[in-house]
Parts: sequence; C-alpha cells; structure tokens
Amino acid sequence: MKNSIKTDLILLHAPSVYDFRKKSIMFGPVSDLVPSSPIFEMYPIGFLTMTNYLAKRGLNVRIINLAYRMFHDADFNVEKFIKNLKAKAFGIDLHWLPHCQGSYEVAKIVKKYHPDTPVIFGGFSSSYFYKELIEFEPVDYIIRGDSAEEPLYRLVSLIRETGSAGTSRFNIANEERLKLIPNLVWKTGGQVGQIHANEIKCISGDLQEIDFDYRVMFKEVLKYRDIRSIVPFCDWFRYPITTIPVVRGCNNNCSNCGGSKYAFEVFGQRVAPAFRDPGKLVQEIKTIRKYINSPIFLLGDLNSNGKEYVTEFFKFAKELDKDLQIFFEFFTPPKEWFFDEASKVFSKVCYEISPDSHDEEIRKIMGKSFSNEDMIKSIEYALFSGAARFDLYFMTGLPHQTKKSILETVDFSREVYERLGWDKRFAPFISPMAPFLDPGSRAFENPGKFGYKLLFKTLKEHIEAITMPSWKYILNYESDYITNDDLVYATYDAALGLNQLKAKSGSISENVMQDNKARTERAIQIMQRIDGIMKIDDKELREVKLGELGKETYKYSLSTVCEKKELEFPLSNKSFNWFEIIKTSLTNK
Repeated sequence: MKNSIKTDLILLHAPSVYDFRKKSIMFGPVSDLVPSSPIFEMYPIGFLTMTNYLAKRGLNVRIINLAYRMFHDADFNVEKFIKNLKAKAFGIDLHWLPHCQGSYEVAKIVKKYHPDTPVIFGGFSSSYFYKELIEFEPVDYIIRGDSAEEPLYRLVSLIRETGSAGTSRFNIANEERLKLIPNLVWKTGGQVGQIHANEIKCISGDLQEIDFDYRVMFKEVLKYRDIRSIVPFCDWFRYPITTIPVVRGCNNNCSNCGGSKYAFEVFGQRVAPAFRDPGKLVQEIKTIRKYINSPIFLLGDLNSNGKEYVTEFFKFAKELDKDLQIFFEFFTPPKEWFFDEASKVFSKVCYEISPDSHDEEIRKIMGKSFSNEDMIKSIEYALFSGAARFDLYFMTGLPHQTKKSILETVDFSREVYERLGWDKRFAPFISPMAPFLDPGSRAFENPGKFGYKLLFKTLKEHIEAITMPSWKYILNYESDYITNDDLVYATYDAALGLNQLKAKSGSISENVMQDNKARTERAIQIMQRIDGIMKIDDKELREVKLGELGKETYKYSLSTVCEKKELEFPLSNKSFNWFEIIKTSLTNK
C-alpha cells in the first residue's frame, strides 16, 4: 500500500455509523434488498464518474472505501490510515442521509491530522442540508446538485494551482476565483465566518461528459497497491455486479423518494431528467465485459424516455453477447413489446419493479398510478418471454399504510403466485422505509399531507438519531396510521409470510427458508430485548445492558428477512479477465 503517493484528491467513503464496530445497534432489515451491509459500504456511483472526469483532465484522484476497510478488518486503524494519507484535498460523500454520522466523524479525523487540507462534501443530502453542513468546523466546501464533475474539477484545480486551501486566508485571497465556480458553497473566516453559496448553474443536460469506466479502478489498484480500498461492497469479488445508470433526474414524483422529480428540483434545481446516449450505454457494457464477466444492472427505467429511446438501445445492444446477464428495473409495468425486444437480444435477463404497496390507493398517494392487473399481466408476459426472474419489491411505513395493509401483502403475493402457477422465477420481497424519510422528498417537505409527523428535521438531529440502539428508534417519522411498534413487527411478520411463499414455489430451498425464518425470529427477540432495556431509567445501566447484546445486533441485521443471495442473478457465471485487467492497468491510455 502506497499512502505516501501525493494525490490531488482523495475521495473517502465512510460507513453509515463510524463506530459501528463498538456500538450496539440493531440496524434491522434496512439493507436487506441492496448488495451492501447495514453500514452501507457501497460508495456512490458518482465516485466513478468524478474520478474519470478529473483524471481525463490531468488530475490525480484516488477512491478509498473506508467503510469496506472497516467492515473487512476489525483491527483496521482508521486514524492511523488517514494520518498517513497525502493529498491536496479530501472529498467525502454525504449522498443518502444514513451516512450523516459516519461522514461527519471521518471529516473530523481528516481535519485532526490534516488541518490545512480542504475537505469537500457533496451528494444529495449535502446539497439539501448545505446551509447547516457548511457551518460544521471540518467542512470547507460543498458541491451542490447532481452534476459535481465540472465544479469539482475547477475547485481542485484551483487548490492544486495555489497550494493549501483549507484556511480562510486562502479563501479571502482567492475569493473572486471561487465566486466563478458553479454549484460551490464555501466560507471565509472559519466556522463563524461568512457563508457563500454560488448559483447552481452546472446541470448536465445530456450527460455526454459522463463516463462509467470501471477501468479507472484497475489503475488505482496498481498505483497504490491497495485493492481493498477500491472494492465497491463487501461481497463484490464473489458477486461482481456492475451498475450503469441510465439517467440523472426522474420523471416520477414518488412521495418518499429523495431521487424524485420534486427532490431533484429542491436540492439541485434540475427540472428535467437527462438520459444517457443508448450507444454509449452499450459501449460501456462492452468495455466492462472485456474485463469482467458479471451481471450488468441498468439503474433507471429505459421506458421513462419513451419507446424510441428503448428501441435505439436494443438496436445497439444487438452488438452484445446474447448470454450477457442483465437486470432491467421498471417504474411502471412495460408493454409486451419491451419483453419481445429484450428476449431477441438477451437470453439471460432479469426484471424488477417496486409497486411499494399492493393497495392501489396507497400506491396513488405514493405517486404511482398503475393497476395491479397491469402489473401482473406484465409479469406474466415477461416470464412467458423467457425471463430468468422477476422481482417485486414492497415497502412498509408508506403513507396511509396500516398494519392490516402490510400483512395483506402476503395474501396478495399468494394470489400472484397462484395466477403464475407458482412459477419459481417470481420473487416478492419486503423491507421498511427506513431509517429516514428522504430529505427533499414531498413527504419530508410536507409530512402532514401524507399522514406523517417528522421527528427529526435538522442534520444534527439525524446525526444523533442514527446511533440509537435499533431501527425503530432511528426512524425520523411517525405515521398517523400505524405505530412504530406495529410497523416493526408487521414488517418482520410479512417477511416471514413471503419467505414461506418463495419456499413453496421453489424460488428458495427449504433450508434457506428455515434459515431466514430463524434469523427473523431471532431479530424479533433482540428487538424486544432492546425495547425492554430502553425502559431502564438509569442511563449507565441501560448502556451496559445494550453493550451486552454485543455483536448480535449487527449479526441479525445482516440478511434478516431474506438471504442476500436471493437478490443475485440466478444463472450467474462470474469471472475476471486478469490478463486484460493487468495490461490495461499498466498503460497510460
């Protein structure tokens, strides 16, 4: 590992809770339906685009996944590691709000050992809470909006040109130049100095300048002799799925989503989504395939940009290997022609859609208007057309959702199974809307309209909340339609019901079903123990009792309501082309 190499920018990804290795926190099933663990060690895909953008323009950038390093090695010394790093600037993501505590703690450590090196924040939550975040002592700069590449390039270039920029003296001396950087938030005079928020003018309209080129990761491994710091999530080498986003922004206005059309306008002033060129999408898939034979996940619904856009994608996709394993996600059920086209191009394809609730009225309140009948017909035809799997994702904690409604999710899923002839390629899942309502979402901005009471509003309040002993106490909302107690236990009960249905269909084995059942039941017991401990008035005794739960809280937050492998591509045949990876790493191209 070569921490002594001087870089222009080091991008650090923190765990959701910095001291998760010491604290006893029952995170619950909040990460069961994503590849990462409850510490959310998967760094944002924007790290890749920013690294590519800056590297193409002559800057030296390094990605360090501190969360993964801490997860992988219980003895990994974060402070010692950060102390030995050398960079002209550090970038820290505060994208999704669950990272608020970890990101802040890492920023404090950076400033402890590198007091004169600037710390730059970015991401959705950084953009939303920028007025509060910029007042935090370790934070020097914030890049707002969803198009950080060019503003970050200008800022780091200025830092590189003029020397250390972590002092107010630098900011004052370069004030006129800093004013010219779009999307930038900065301060002069230290923590209590003057705050400047430049206008958000950089909003990419066509994403032509954006590259999802994973080869930059290979070069970093060779340069720094540090493969662990670049790993995207904990199990990536066993299941190296690669993600390629289709779009920035969204046409949809789901009430609880921090990535909705409404939210993008609130935090980033984006009024319309920008879709990536279909030919470029396919070219990036071809590049990935040259180095890694792994499933590809297209993040975002191709259909959101119309039939012509989808048709163009499939036209280019004919150049790909037909046996490529590919995931498509949908925001609304596609028509039959989509599955016809997909089956012509790909022989191994999976689909997923999130109806949120089986209750069409709740779904409408969420901002989705499609019917159950349209959705089921779409699933039927997809399976008829040869889909390897079709996943259905439900959520709990939705607007106007009751305990009865959550439990009826199992009955609805049983009816779908019966209609599909208990096809094992169909797989329903459920998870809570936790731990937070997304900042910038319609529900966060106007909770009463959706039947919520918002418990925490400021960034500081969320930083304190995320370290509470269980996900029930971390939730930043209460619903008028269900208590948080009922929300927690109804979520677990519904998951147990879906678990049995999947076993009956053959989607999972009897052993997996029993393991899932045992983990979920143990998680319920631990939650009940935590509830009892929280009633203890003596704070010291309460902390001792919580500490006695030790690693159990974390253990039973991993793959609680389902086995992580249930999310994986069912026909996967993964491999790395190490010869090509090494050859590319050694070239400067």
